[in-house]
Amino acid sequence: MIPHIMSRSRPASVPTASDLVIRLYLDTKPFLFSNAAIVLRTHQDPDRSPYFIHDSRPYELENTVIMVSGILMAYKLKRHLNDYVTFQIFEKSPDLGGTWFENKYPGCACDVPSHCYQYSFAPNPSWSKFYASSDEIQGYLKGVAKHFDLELYISFNTKVISAQWSEGDGTWTVELEDGSLVTSEILVNAGGILNHPEIPGIEGLSDFSGPLLHTASWDHSVDLRGKRVGVIGAGASSIQLVPSIQPLVQDMKVFIRTPSWIAPPVALPDHNATNYTYSTEEKATFERNKEMYLDTRKGLEDQFNGMFRLFLKSSPEQKRTRAMFESRMKQLIPEQDLQKKLIPPFEAGCRRINPGEGFLTALRKPNVEPVFDSIERVTRDGIVAGGKEFPADVLVAATGFNTTFRPRFPIIGRNGVNLQDAWQEHPQSYLGLGVAGFPNYLIFLGPNTPISNGSLMGSVEATADYFIRLLHKMIRQRVKSFEVRADAQDDFNEHTQKVMQDMVWTGTCHSWYKQGTNGKVTGLWPGNSLHYIQVLAEDRWEDYEWTHESERYSYWGHGLSWIEEPGLDPLGATKQNMIEAMTTLPKKDSDLSFYLWESETLSETCFPSGCSEEIAQDRGDLAWKNVLQTATPADVDKHAAVACITVPV
Repeated sequence: MIPHIMSRSRPASVPTASDLVIRLYLDTKPFLFSNAAIVLRTHQDPDRSPYFIHDSRPYELENTVIMVSGILMAYKLKRHLNDYVTFQIFEKSPDLGGTWFENKYPGCACDVPSHCYQYSFAPNPSWSKFYASSDEIQGYLKGVAKHFDLELYISFNTKVISAQWSEGDGTWTVELEDGSLVTSEILVNAGGILNHPEIPGIEGLSDFSGPLLHTASWDHSVDLRGKRVGVIGAGASSIQLVPSIQPLVQDMKVFIRTPSWIAPPVALPDHNATNYTYSTEEKATFERNKEMYLDTRKGLEDQFNGMFRLFLKSSPEQKRTRAMFESRMKQLIPEQDLQKKLIPPFEAGCRRINPGEGFLTALRKPNVEPVFDSIERVTRDGIVAGGKEFPADVLVAATGFNTTFRPRFPIIGRNGVNLQDAWQEHPQSYLGLGVAGFPNYLIFLGPNTPISNGSLMGSVEATADYFIRLLHKMIRQRVKSFEVRADAQDDFNEHTQKVMQDMVWTGTCHSWYKQGTNGKVTGLWPGNSLHYIQVLAEDRWEDYEWTHESERYSYWGHGLSWIEEPGLDPLGATKQNMIEAMTTLPKKDSDLSFYLWESETLSETCFPSGCSEEIAQDRGDLAWKNVLQTATPADVDKHAAVACITVPV
């Protein structure tokens, strides 16, 4: 039985890749992408004559980290600007996938339905489960990269050490770990924030005599069968890990500082189930009946995008949702003493809501004990909490990631300002995609973006489309540099924090969304994902300072237009086709999931299952205990992933 979703009508016809033809006759240099930024660069002689209207010039772009956003940007560049740029991807890891490569702990999966966690242009009808595992998601990303020939341009095991802006040249200089330097005009951060393990600052942690694991650097050589295990943390990774290893261990203590709201899975036919396995027949139906599959995808997406009102303080939706969660949690944990400790006292959604009812069930098993006293220290033999020592053979730090938005390597902008310093305490950006003082610098999922406000994939696709339109303007209008205006950034952040006062994210919980208990909300957008997509659809170029290579209107040239000679300006001639191909631009009759369309599905053979044994062994060699014992926090920063994308022309 396929999970129930509301019926949807088909959207208007959407252009396919074949509808878009862009070609420009010029010398090109590589676009590059970076773990914290993208770099773009012009190379045409500004004195070249004659110019024609919108006669364009080449740029370079740099990108680091091959996560969801990096692969997406590579696809968009290749589709829309392939004849204007070349690009190469630098990836610090031995395989692509970002957080889905690094997170391989037992039970690791996405807490968003599989059919929502995919690109609109590469739908996968062959997802095995409603919530896909880390391996399956990584396999999907690898399959997409292979299908669109993006893997040809990936340089693995390559780390970016620093990036510095040069005012005179209007370029970024990126230093790689091997000492080589790369210059480029645009620097784009496609790395996200879920790639740097959070090291718990617990006294004596390095003194523990047994294996010490971290969910973001799991050592699969450690056998947990029959062991006494201590799990530190009760967030998203712990909620998935605990029920997965509970049947294996002799004894498990779960140290819980702050409880989380646990929600039933969305749209599952069996509300008592924690996941759903698609049958061969169901997957074949998705593959064969594309209209029905689109309806399924849109129905799931609509439910996520229609939940925003529950995040408004004191709204009827918030009250109903909180009451529903509380009632459901009480059914799963009938013991009143556990209810008092596991049912949060704060608003639903103040912290991330987790669909992990198996966690509550596992906590009541005979071999599992939740510990609510604060951890005092770690000894050679276990953990001391509440004055009592709990013996353990293995410790697991399920403490997630460093979510400060602070770049993992120095990014030096104008006037020598290091973004690491500027974002040390209060990260601020413009729309989560640019920063004042850092020209030609773009970000995916920066501060105040909709990471947990609805559809993530729709938001990142809208961001990529926005970047393509910005680069289109830059190339056609002979722009040397662009920079977010400081007043626009200030106004955006003032508006954002004002709106946040009405949201549950400024509630009474301790959350990384607001960097603790009472800080500014920097982790979320002041609206839902649809709102973000709508805002990005409005190209507010007036919020930027634009510096041209020569005089402002030099790109007008000597008077000939592409209407007379289309070959003189293919970008201008095909601009409307490009805009129409961007499904993230809402139309008058748009629905809640308007950005999804009946794209050609990818074959099941496109998707390998995760990484190879050799790569898995390489990752195991970076086990948490080794990192902890041999690296300082600064050293760990050097492990930041980096990518640079190259498409030859």
